[in-house]
Amino acid sequence: MAPRTPRLQDGDAREKLIELTAIYRDGTLGHPSPVFPEPTPARIELAPQGDGPLGTQVVDLTWASDYQPFHRDARDYYLAIAENMTCHARWWTSDRGRPTIVMIHGWGADSHWMTFRSFLVPYWLRHGWDVAAFVLPFHGARAPGTGMRKSGALFPSPNPVRTNEGFAHAIYDLRALAMFLRARGSSAVGAMGMSLGGYTTALWASIAGPGDAGGAEFAVAMIPAVSMSRLFWGHGEHSPARAKATKAGITEDMLAEVFEVHAPTTRPSRVPEGRRFVIAGRGDRITPPEQAEALARHWGTDILWFEGGHLAQIGRADALRTVRRSLGALAFEGRTFRS
Repeated sequence: MAPRTPRLQDGDAREKLIELTAIYRDGTLGHPSPVFPEPTPARIELAPQGDGPLGTQVVDLTWASDYQPFHRDARDYYLAIAENMTCHARWWTSDRGRPTIVMIHGWGADSHWMTFRSFLVPYWLRHGWDVAAFVLPFHGARAPGTGMRKSGALFPSPNPVRTNEGFAHAIYDLRALAMFLRARGSSAVGAMGMSLGGYTTALWASIAGPGDAGGAEFAVAMIPAVSMSRLFWGHGEHSPARAKATKAGITEDMLAEVFEVHAPTTRPSRVPEGRRFVIAGRGDRITPPEQAEALARHWGTDILWFEGGHLAQIGRADALRTVRRSLGALAFEGRTFRS
């Protein structure tokens, strides 16, 4: 299914997948999980980028990730991609101890200007928040090689080892970032993610919440992916990768089992009720409404619907306003610049 990845063991693809599933499900599906260890504090380098909107400063953050893959046989080739082991984030901050929203982008949408526009960063700054835009593993400057076409090519993918380790790596680095933001005085740290970022946000909420090192105090999953196996199988209906998988005797259910270790619905949310939100588009054809509905059922929350789709998110303003007001009622919202 992924010929560029070194073979971890002999045997055909189906047998390999069965063996990998056993490794990733043996004592890993509860909380705490050895796949998601507590991070060590990161040594983060700050590079000021000048003035931002509404009296904020723009600071680029980089730090070396000391994540170690859970699958021992994957460590050499996973860690060999040096670019992926340096983390990147852009921070819009007033340096006044305000709460911080960590924005987590979708697949291939890692550029900071795209995050600035798609997540409406000035809106949150105006209402008393700081914002940090996190770059997912194998995206942007974390992708090997050169050129934007490389961003996201390796993660997520039908390769189960790299996909599983990539999600564990993302949570490790996000928790390290949250620890840094709190140490710098942020009064609260939570997450808002779109699509792949929505999946990662929901996963973070299931791994570490308030009281946990690097935990999220609130979680907003927008147009979220929830089942990687369903997305790969559905969107890959006519792809060579699915044809290879089917020929090898691999099924969607088998993919679901090997990906279960990081599925957002595997564990109860660590983020309390009332602090988790699902926003979805009725016209979404990339992460269909059924994905958001599965997460909402798991979280026991209603969906904040808009009528648009995945890219043309027409009508989402009301949903974002509801989230902002709800967080403000929980005393997360900081001093506003104007109403």
